[in-house]
Amino acid sequence: MPNHVAVIGAGLAAVSLCAALRAGGFTGRLTMVGDEPCHPYDRPPLSKQFLAGESDAAQISLQPAEWYLAQGIDVRLGVPVAAFDAGTGRVELADGSALVADVLVLATGGRARRLTVPGGQSATVLRTRADAEALRDRLSPGVRVLIAGAGLIGAEVAATATRHGCHVTLVDPSPLPMEHAIGPHAARALHAQHAAHGVTVVSGGVRAIEPGRVALSTGASVSADTDTDTDADAVVDGDRDVDVDVDVVVAGIGIVPNVELAEDAGLDVDNGVLVDSEMRTTSAPNVYAIGDIARVSGTPHRSEHWDNARRTAESAARAILGQPPEPRRAPWFWTDRYGTHLEMAGLYDPDAEAVARGDIEGGAGSVFYVRDRLCVGAVSLDRPLDIRAAQRLIDRRIPLDTARLADEGVDLRRLLVARA
Repeated sequence: MPNHVAVIGAGLAAVSLCAALRAGGFTGRLTMVGDEPCHPYDRPPLSKQFLAGESDAAQISLQPAEWYLAQGIDVRLGVPVAAFDAGTGRVELADGSALVADVLVLATGGRARRLTVPGGQSATVLRTRADAEALRDRLSPGVRVLIAGAGLIGAEVAATATRHGCHVTLVDPSPLPMEHAIGPHAARALHAQHAAHGVTVVSGGVRAIEPGRVALSTGASVSADTDTDTDADAVVDGDRDVDVDVDVVVAGIGIVPNVELAEDAGLDVDNGVLVDSEMRTTSAPNVYAIGDIARVSGTPHRSEHWDNARRTAESAARAILGQPPEPRRAPWFWTDRYGTHLEMAGLYDPDAEAVARGDIEGGAGSVFYVRDRLCVGAVSLDRPLDIRAAQRLIDRRIPLDTARLADEGVDLRRLLVARA
């Protein structure tokens, strides 16, 4: 067992790792270094409760300050890491100080991706608590907000902005955002909510940003319900290039993983820091990578969800402690908007059979994706118990009778018990 573990980064993955190490019996030195000046906080509320003004900084903190003292964690905040040496474990901080650890864990997360069009750098982004505070101060009744990107963050910001009384235009190049992640049934149900809540949805992209105006290249567009209080100048119809008057522009087009430190240290990087199944980097046995920056070697993608940050941290902690890995579990994520709660377990497979329970496009139901009698993924609107069952179906690889799965009269627990 190492004498000193140093964690570079101070988000959910870093805090989860520290908690798992202490819970697993690690009694050595534990240092966590973060570049933000505040204690680690939860990011999902930034686009929802925190942006809406329903929660404050204390309420979104991952742990109170006293917890770090009680756990014996040396927390160094507001001090970026300048460089580290994978061979010696030496970490150089931007303030000129340094530390040396037996094990280094990279949990540097990502930064908001910027628009690359003319004027794109002027768009507001939402990644940090400071970003959310700055954006919240600009949202008020009548403010014209244009959001580029209708993925998780963009759609959640759109929903929250409408609660502030803003006039919102949501722009995305896909006519059905998130279809590739959650399937067409849930994507149609979610996307239809925007227009129903007065948001102008435009299929297209941003060409340029100028003060007070955004130039769009539009495809087919869906105008907001005319019965809602919507700024008529922001309603875009047709297939043409248009200019839209705006007060606030938000870019919600994903993140860029912060892998520069790893690259400078000579680690293997390819769309993330390459790691094995225990989150140990493939290029340095004493260096681990967790959360948004990690990509398991041999898999095509990184995962940027909350649950992945927690699980990869727990996997790394077990490896550091010399404990056997836990069985792999189905990935899971959620989103909330307009009072609707979506959850997804496993992965959407476009070639799988879609088995519906309830009416997901009507606002409450689930779709299970089944291939060779095995559930590979499931998505639900306002039916979280269906997702709990789906996780067990996926993890246990339980063969399914799709007719019984589709029958609402059959309790999903019976499908689990029958083959458990």
